[in-house]
Amino acid sequence: MEKKYGRLTLEDIAEEIHISRTTIYKVLNHKGTVSDRTRETVLAALKKYHYTPNNNARNLAMNRSYRIALVNYISSDAIYFASTIEQGVLQAVDSYGDHGLVINRYTSPANQPERQISDVETAYHAGIRHFIISASDPDMMRPVVDGLKSKECTVILLSKEIPGSCADAFIGIDDYKSGRLAAQLLGKMLPDGGNLQVLVAKKSLSNYAATTAKFKGFLDRINPAFPDISFLPVLNELDGRESIATALTEALRSRQIHGILDLTFHLDIISEVLVREKRQDIILIGMDLFPEIEEALASHTIDAVIFQNIKAQTFLACELLFEYMCYGQKIEKDTYYSKLEIVMSENMEYFLAKE
Repeated sequence: MEKKYGRLTLEDIAEEIHISRTTIYKVLNHKGTVSDRTRETVLAALKKYHYTPNNNARNLAMNRSYRIALVNYISSDAIYFASTIEQGVLQAVDSYGDHGLVINRYTSPANQPERQISDVETAYHAGIRHFIISASDPDMMRPVVDGLKSKECTVILLSKEIPGSCADAFIGIDDYKSGRLAAQLLGKMLPDGGNLQVLVAKKSLSNYAATTAKFKGFLDRINPAFPDISFLPVLNELDGRESIATALTEALRSRQIHGILDLTFHLDIISEVLVREKRQDIILIGMDLFPEIEEALASHTIDAVIFQNIKAQTFLACELLFEYMCYGQKIEKDTYYSKLEIVMSENMEYFLAKE
C-alpha cells in the first residue's frame, strides 16, 4: 500500500479510516448528528496523524482568538526555569498563533506568591478562562485553582504539582523517580562504593516538594541496592553562590568524598569549585540541564545530568488547551509525565542544540 509522507489532508484521513470527509467536518465543527463511536474514531485518527485544520481564515473572519493565561514565577533556585518556559510559549505561538492562539504571560518573583494570586485574578477579570499555572507556593494556590474550577475554567498545572487540587491535568516529571534514577547512576559509577556527599538547597516554597520527593526516591533506591556507599552529613540549607561554594570547599578539604549528588540546582557553581580544587575525580550527578554547565559537562567535571524537557512540557500544555478550546478535544489524562533523559558529554549536543 502506498504510504504518504508529509501532513495528511482530510481527504487522506477519510480514506485511511473509511469515513466520509463530510462526517469528519461534522466532528471538527460540532455540527450535525454523529454517533459516539464514529466521533471517537475520527478524533483518534486526527490525533494519530497530527492533523491541524487551517482555521486561520475562519478565525480571522469571525475575529476569534483563543486566550490562555500562563502564570509563572522567577526563582533564584533555578534561574533557567522561567526562560525555558518562555521558549515553550514562543513555540506554541509560532505553531498556533495564526489560528488565533493568544498567550498572556504573568511572571512574578518566587518569594511573592501573593503576586501569582493577583495575576490569576487579573487574567480572570480580563475574560480569560483557560490557565496554565506553575505555582511558587502550592498551598496558597490550591484554593485559587479550585476557585477557578468552580467557575468552569480549565487549569493545567505546569512542572509543580498541587496535591489535592481539582486541576484538569499536571504536566511535569515524577520527582520521586528522578531521585531513584540518580541513585542508580551514582551506584553504577561507584562500583567499589565510597563516600557520598549530598548538597541540598535552602528550603523554599517553590522547591520543597520537588526536592523532598527527589531525595526520598534517591534514598529508597541507593540504600538497599548499593550498601557499599556511605553517606556523609548532608550539606543543607545552601542558598546562593557564596553559600554553596563555601560549604563545598570546606567539605572537600575536610572529608574524603567520592561522589556528589546536587540538589541545589546549581551545577555550575559546584563544577567551578571542583575545578578550582582540582577534584574532577569526584563523580558528580545533578538535575536539569542549562547552557551554563555545557563546558563542565563536556570536560567530564559533571558526569551526568538528569534532564526534563521543560520547553516541551510548556508546549504540550499550550497545545492541549488550544485543541480543547478550538476543536473541543478533551484533555484525556490528569497526569502527563515527561520522560527522564540521562545527558552525558557524548550526547549533550542533542539537548543543548543552538536554536
